[in-house]
Amino acid sequence: MKSFLALTVVLLASAAWADDPVGTEFVTQVLEPTGGKIARPKDWFYTEGHRGPVYLWTISAEDSSGGKRYTTGVRIQTIVGVEKNTKKTAKQFLADFVASKKLDSRVNVIESCEETTSGLFSRICLETEEGDDHILYSLFWGTDGLDVAVIFIAGTTKELWDAHAPVFRKMDEFELVDMKRFDKPKSGG
Repeated sequence: MKSFLALTVVLLASAAWADDPVGTEFVTQVLEPTGGKIARPKDWFYTEGHRGPVYLWTISAEDSSGGKRYTTGVRIQTIVGVEKNTKKTAKQFLADFVASKKLDSRVNVIESCEETTSGLFSRICLETEEGDDHILYSLFWGTDGLDVAVIFIAGTTKELWDAHAPVFRKMDEFELVDMKRFDKPKSGG
C-alpha cells in the first residue's frame, strides 16, 4: 500500500480520444479509497471492490452491484505489487495480457497503439471485438521502479459501440490518486 500512496497525482489519458460526447451529462465520481476522480455519466452506476493489492472500480450503464453483469461500462483495475505477486514486471504482465488477446482466435484485434510514457506511467492500448462485444483496453504500468499496473477496460456490444465511444473517450481521462488527500499538514513553528 505504501508504494500505491507514493504515486503522485496522475492523469491517465489517451491523446487519441478527441470528441466530447454530445448530450451526456457528467458528474465527478471519486474513486475510493484513493481519492482519484473520473467523469461518470450522471445516470450510470458506480461500484467498487478492493482485495489486498487489487483495487477495482466499475462504472456502468446498468446496475452491476452484487456482481451483476452489465452490457455497457468501464472497469478500472489497479494492481499494486505486481512483481511481488506475479514474478513479472508490471510491463511484462500487461504485455503478456495483450499477447494472449492477440493469439486468441475468438478475438478480432481492431487496433493497437505503441507505448507512450507520461510522467510516472507508460501506456499501451488494444481495441478488440470479442464475440458480440467491442472493447478498448488501456494498459498502464509504473515507470522508474513503480510496481503498479492499471487496466482500463471500456466496452459494450458491437451495435452500441459508436453511440458510447465518445463517453468512453471522456472517461479514459481519469485521475487515479488525489495526493492532496495524503499530504501531511505542516506543523507551525
